[in-house]
Amino acid sequence: MSDPQVRRFPFWLTLSVLGNLVLIGLLAGIFLNTPPRPGWDRGGPGERPGFELSQQDREGVRQLMRASFDAGREALRARRAAERRLADALGAEPYDEAAARAALSTLREADRIARDTVADRIFDGLDELNPNQRALVARIMSGNMEKRGKAGERLERLRERRQERLEGNPDESAP
Repeated sequence: MSDPQVRRFPFWLTLSVLGNLVLIGLLAGIFLNTPPRPGWDRGGPGERPGFELSQQDREGVRQLMRASFDAGREALRARRAAERRLADALGAEPYDEAAARAALSTLREADRIARDTVADRIFDGLDELNPNQRALVARIMSGNMEKRGKAGERLERLRERRQERLEGNPDESAP
């Protein structure tokens, strides 16, 4: 008797089946796409849920924001230059802590000046806006706080845990 022959799939048939499975998966993913999570259903750029403002109202807010950043352009450039000086000081060989601390201090001051310049211009123009426009400005400005919220919550929990540890063992000192 002869040995039974083992049948193998030809290489191209296997490759074709795999390719078809990938294609079916892609098509199924497109047609069975789940709806986006809440908060991802925003319209185009610049649109925020819950704000039904006219194009004229939106344009007024855009003009105020643009004017504010234009007024602070030089201060923002100085801030970026201070950031570069800090990065250079941190990467310098040999490392000079005094120079790094001085660069950090300069960056903090440049950051304060830039924020104050932009904020002052925004506040100067808020009285020209109607209540809906001011609400949109408030929403835009609080957007950064919403993004930082989760990190801020984690930081607060870490502080609470550290405080609990310190209260439990008064001999430990804060890091």
